[in-house]
Amino acid sequence: MGYVFAVAAGLIGGIAALALIERRQYRKRRHARSRATQTVKEEKGTARKIEFSKLVLSAVLLTYFAGFGLGFWAVLVDLSQLGVFLAYVGTPTATVIGFYSWKAKAENVVKIKKANPSETEGLPVDLNNIQP
Repeated sequence: MGYVFAVAAGLIGGIAALALIERRQYRKRRHARSRATQTVKEEKGTARKIEFSKLVLSAVLLTYFAGFGLGFWAVLVDLSQLGVFLAYVGTPTATVIGFYSWKAKAENVVKIKKANPSETEGLPVDLNNIQP
């Protein structure tokens, strides 16, 4: 039963750490935006459009955490389901980490090309053959 509390404490600690990091970054962005709006007047009422990938990610995370709660309850009822539960947790986690790393790398290649046009003049941007 002690490991259940350790897992719960780890999850709560991870969520709290993530919330603190996001809060700090939000304050930095908000401060930078307030400085930018002081110099340039922006139109009021313009809402920022939510990116499709973030919308899909939110939907997947919502269903994932619902399944996580159900799986956690199933493990509490029958400990023999722990292996299935760990596979349920580990497989999507590994897949998402790999996909996000690939996506970030592809976006960074394009950003570097745009930011340094003189240094990357003869280099083509081929997103299909990006090497690590």
